[in-house]
Amino acid sequence: MRRQMSAVACAVTAGLWVVALAGGAGPQTRTIESKADRHLKAMSQYLAGLKTYSFQVEEFVDDVQEDGQKLQVSNQRKLSVSRPDKVFGESEGDTSNSQFYYDGKTVTVFDRGHKTYAIEKVSDTIDAMLDELHEKYGIDQPLSDFLFSDPYKVFTEHVQSGSYVGLHHVGKVKCHHLAFRQKILDWQIWIEAGDQPLPRKLLITFKGQAGQPQFTALIHRWDVDPKLTDDTFKFEPPAGVRKVDFLKRHEEPEPEKDASGK
Repeated sequence: MRRQMSAVACAVTAGLWVVALAGGAGPQTRTIESKADRHLKAMSQYLAGLKTYSFQVEEFVDDVQEDGQKLQVSNQRKLSVSRPDKVFGESEGDTSNSQFYYDGKTVTVFDRGHKTYAIEKVSDTIDAMLDELHEKYGIDQPLSDFLFSDPYKVFTEHVQSGSYVGLHHVGKVKCHHLAFRQKILDWQIWIEAGDQPLPRKLLITFKGQAGQPQFTALIHRWDVDPKLTDDTFKFEPPAGVRKVDFLKRHEEPEPEKDASGK
């Protein structure tokens, strides 16, 4: 898992985007139990084989205070994907109120809270777009691991060990529960048991940070054959919004000066 948060505090303040985490560099010895490896591969291959899909997410993030107390905030997210070159994302909650559009040519981020939008030219595939934004800005879309054409490669890039925990439930859905360890984080994933090995829950523990905060995503309302059109991924600016530089897309607008110029 190379594309997750380097600081949970950044996830709390960054809206649709979070700072990327490399997860450790250099060669590593990897020990993944065969059963865990098999189910992670099955999920990855299933997602990679979908032409279009959409899902919704309830996410919960720990924000560790200076005195050590953990405060939890939450957001709701929706994602729609059309391979190989279209993504729509929408988020709303305690720390985010944004929309994300990728149409194969440009990325547009619409900050509904600040009433601003920003556009950036990018590459023509989802993989290349995510890599380009990661390398250029050091930022990633939450849960972007699920969007790549080879999720297994992305998930296991920095894994040191993995194990099969057992058959456990996420709500009423029976899932294969897997646990993985990396140098500076641990993560768990729950994958639906049956003919559709869909991810149903993701939990990340940032063990290298004070208080070991956690990020939890409950993934539901999967649609593996949604009726998506080009309009789904096209942004039309509503009245009263401002276009801003991509690097300033979440900044507060400067106060207007009065007639005296103050």
